[in-house]
Amino acid sequence: MGDIKNEIKKFYYCVAHIYPYFNYGKCGKTCYLIISKGRLHCSCSYRGYEALDFVDSHQRQTTRFNEFLFQLCDRMTVMDAASLMKIDWKHAYHTDRQGLEQLKASVPLPKMSFIGVDEIAFERHHRYFTIVYDLVDDNGTLYVGKDRTSESLSAFFVSLTQAQRDSIQAVSMDMWDPYIRSVRRYLPHADIVFDRFHLKKHLNRCLDNLRRAIVRHAPSTEKRFVKGKRWVLLKNENNHTTKDKKALEQLKQINSPLYEAYLIKEQFDRFFTLSNKTEAKRFLKTWFEQIPETIRPYFRIFYNMLNRYLYGVLTYFTYHITNAVAEGLNNKIKVLKRMAYGYRDQAYFQLKILRKCGYLKQASPVF
Repeated sequence: MGDIKNEIKKFYYCVAHIYPYFNYGKCGKTCYLIISKGRLHCSCSYRGYEALDFVDSHQRQTTRFNEFLFQLCDRMTVMDAASLMKIDWKHAYHTDRQGLEQLKASVPLPKMSFIGVDEIAFERHHRYFTIVYDLVDDNGTLYVGKDRTSESLSAFFVSLTQAQRDSIQAVSMDMWDPYIRSVRRYLPHADIVFDRFHLKKHLNRCLDNLRRAIVRHAPSTEKRFVKGKRWVLLKNENNHTTKDKKALEQLKQINSPLYEAYLIKEQFDRFFTLSNKTEAKRFLKTWFEQIPETIRPYFRIFYNMLNRYLYGVLTYFTYHITNAVAEGLNNKIKVLKRMAYGYRDQAYFQLKILRKCGYLKQASPVF
């Protein structure tokens, strides 16, 4: 290009917004930094401007301001960050999304050995995300995909290297066939463990169906009492208050079949305390045979489901892993959605989940 000094034809002014980084609340003034930049006209027909390290290309604010704005969006909503910095909310949104995309592109996935797969609703009308969690290390969410199909989970496995896939020993999930197909295709060596909390969820549904059937055919005096006892029946015995225990005692006198069903549900908790697969298999058969004939049809669906997916139910006794971490992170995701009153941009919401509840939470972008 020749000697740059000889090629400089003229200077022009570059105006960049600079906001006080720390004492913004005390000053409250917008600062403008006017800089002279060189414009180059080279004999090789190159036309360009002098590069500035502290101002990004095509931006009217410094990179330090972008970093500060990203930190604000990390701690509050985009609207609040924009209001605090007296800028347009779209500018705050684009800055935050740019930082999140840069983080996702630069931060590699951590080492994983045991993962959990679950779904979470992000919109009405059964719109779901597929979520993959790290169950052992404190890495949180590893992947967020749209829908809860086999293709959604397969996209995560495809993005992994062969070494990363080989390092996964077991996957904890619900009995959802699309996820099972995806795991068997891409992780044929890994064991599937059906989550114990999802098993209890299916069992509780059987008990609730029995309660509703009893309410439909019960006398009016009994119906009024049984109808309001749903959560007392579904609670674990350890979580019962004195009031709950009194209600159960009354239920025992008024409607013994429903009380027996509650005891059957509590007895099933012993299943997870057994020491090996042989004892567990024997327990399931004995447990079902002890259910009274009058209420056994309501639990047959659950028992048949256990037998159909027995391979994944019994692997719990090999690894003893659950999706308890996933359930806690799902609550954080719901809080994140409520803070923003929902997200219209699904891709942005996925990035925010990885940042606030996932493996990107410890990293910082470089603008």
